[in-house]
Amino acid sequence: MDPDVRHLVEQQAARCSVFSNARRVMILWTLLDGEKPVSEIATAIDTSLQNTSQHLRIMKDNHILDTRRDAQTIYYRISETALADVCLVKQIQNYQRAVSLSASNLFDHKGEAR
Repeated sequence: MDPDVRHLVEQQAARCSVFSNARRVMILWTLLDGEKPVSEIATAIDTSLQNTSQHLRIMKDNHILDTRRDAQTIYYRISETALADVCLVKQIQNYQRAVSLSASNLFDHKGEAR
């Protein structure tokens, strides 16, 4: 395999592996509507500031998030990285598939006693 292609594949695998953690997916979903400070993200995903900061650092190190400083506050936002977008699209497709399966199962069992 071409070394440049191998490098891109390895980068994508590393970035996509970030989303194997549910808290990081929650962070991503929290930031879909715009940038937020750590405290707001921690509240939204119901975890400590320290834990949230650790997840944010991992996501930033993998170029999934960017930051902006305003005085003492650091705001996080989703970066414009195409590989992160690919992972996000896959997560959304999986969510939509799960919802469809749940709805299908609900209608398949209509009228049965539970």
